[in-house]
Amino acid sequence: MSEVWVCNVDELRAGEVRTAHLGIDDGGLPIFALVVRDSNGRLRAYRNLCRHQAIPLDGGSGEFLTRDRRHLVCGTHGALYRLDDGYCVKGPCAGLALDPIRCHEKDGGLYVSFPAP
Repeated sequence: MSEVWVCNVDELRAGEVRTAHLGIDDGGLPIFALVVRDSNGRLRAYRNLCRHQAIPLDGGSGEFLTRDRRHLVCGTHGALYRLDDGYCVKGPCAGLALDPIRCHEKDGGLYVSFPAP
């Protein structure tokens, strides 16, 4: 399991997304985590990989959220994922969820690790 520092915990505010590279999966695809605060202020981390196609949600743009900052959005086809659980509520992958990635706080830092427990 690979553990990577993302940022100081107090640096991640609601409406922001931070990313971290965790390596390469068994299929040769890069594993990028995206970390957000959900509607209750809890930290959540998901793999930055759309469930419709194996492409990053942001497509390299660095844009992950809808304008109202209530959902993660796939820039390729517009799928909307809830921040709280990564569940897709609109788009071709509706009913599926982003793959969770373990995130935790340690000594004021925010860390992610893969695979998820």
